[in-house]
Amino acid sequence: MKVFPRNMKQRGVALLVVLWGCTLAAITLGALATSARVESTQARGQSLRLEAFYAAEAGIERAVFMLNAREDAQRWTADGRAYGFRLGRTDVRVDISDEDGKVNLNTAPPELIGRLLSASGVDASLVPRFQAAIASWGTRGHMQASLLLAKGGFSSLDELYRVPGVSADAVEKIVPFLTLWTPDSPNLAHAAPVVVAAITGAGPEAARSYVDQVRVLPPGAAALPMLPGTGSGNAAKGFSGIVSITSRAQVAEGPALTLDVTLIMHSEPGNPRPYRIVRWVERASEKNL
Repeated sequence: MKVFPRNMKQRGVALLVVLWGCTLAAITLGALATSARVESTQARGQSLRLEAFYAAEAGIERAVFMLNAREDAQRWTADGRAYGFRLGRTDVRVDISDEDGKVNLNTAPPELIGRLLSASGVDASLVPRFQAAIASWGTRGHMQASLLLAKGGFSSLDELYRVPGVSADAVEKIVPFLTLWTPDSPNLAHAAPVVVAAITGAGPEAARSYVDQVRVLPPGAAALPMLPGTGSGNAAKGFSGIVSITSRAQVAEGPALTLDVTLIMHSEPGNPRPYRIVRWVERASEKNL
């Protein structure tokens, strides 16, 4: 039997301790490196999201500025048409709609709500039930001119999601065409095809054709095209001063973010901004816009 010297045994134990320490250090360093990479990725994601947010907010500010442009050729129009620009490495698309082209949820008759549901693609068999549920929610409101809000009824468009018996899918379809801040007789010169169809009884193609004709008119055009359908409706030039602006920002190789806001285009005393925000919805997505 071979016997090893005492000092060789000690050196062997010391070597094992050193190897074990090196292994622990390597594991620790690996964990720190992984944590650093994760934090770096999160920080970059947050930075890109902020970049998208501020670009979308810049779209809102630019829309307000262009809506107030003095020259007709420069002024943006609030009839649903889209405008785009690039800010650094971010593409921004802005859609502007005058709220007077929408149906007032609190003051519209139930029959109009039903026609809007039908025109927006809700199953015909469900329309009567949805119409009755919406009409019976709360007390029917009336307009307060000084506040530009309805008294009674719905206090927000999101409240539609709380109406018993009305599916979220149906709400998603009609919310873009509803308002709380203008009278219930929509100005069809600023309306979407769904609203035009609901008011005039026109088919989808005729309603879309009318809207397309309106949106190619230059600012300051003298006349509007004839309304389609057989139902009565109003179409007039002008600007109500209450608009919905959808600003979508897409960062190159980064996230997309959308701001959907409703503004009253005059400020309160002491407010440095030239508008007042009455609705603000933020949506983020990793997909391209």
